[in-house]
Amino acid sequence: MLVDFNTLPEESRIWLYAAEIALSKDNQNYILNVISEHLKDWNAHKQPLTAGVTILQNHFIIIALDESKHRASGCSIDILQKSIQKIEKELSISLMNRLNIFCNIEGEIVCVPSFELESIAKADTYFYDLTIFRKSGLKSYLKPISEGWCANLV
Repeated sequence: MLVDFNTLPEESRIWLYAAEIALSKDNQNYILNVISEHLKDWNAHKQPLTAGVTILQNHFIIIALDESKHRASGCSIDILQKSIQKIEKELSISLMNRLNIFCNIEGEIVCVPSFELESIAKADTYFYDLTIFRKSGLKSYLKPISEGWCANLV
């Protein structure tokens, strides 16, 4: 069941996808439409899942699931991933490359391959921690590299 992302509890589980380039308004509308259609009927073992979607900062697609009602199953997560893959194919963009690190450099979001991070960023450079898994984590997902999982790469 699709609901407004902002109404979901802070404990909601999230899936975060990041576009290497800023998404145009047309691309954002397409993505929101595809995912919203998916979430309307999203279920796990025939139990409806209560979820919402949003796009932050023209790069980050976030799907949140209220697990207090029903949890996602492996199959329901696989089906969600297939929707994301469809979007990637249709728009010729990458959304699931976990080797990329998204940094805030001079006020701009810059996608940096992890093997290049040391040459582009420093320990005090801010990055978007895409490993968070609760909606509440969005309050602090922008943090210095020194405080994140990628600290050993600089």
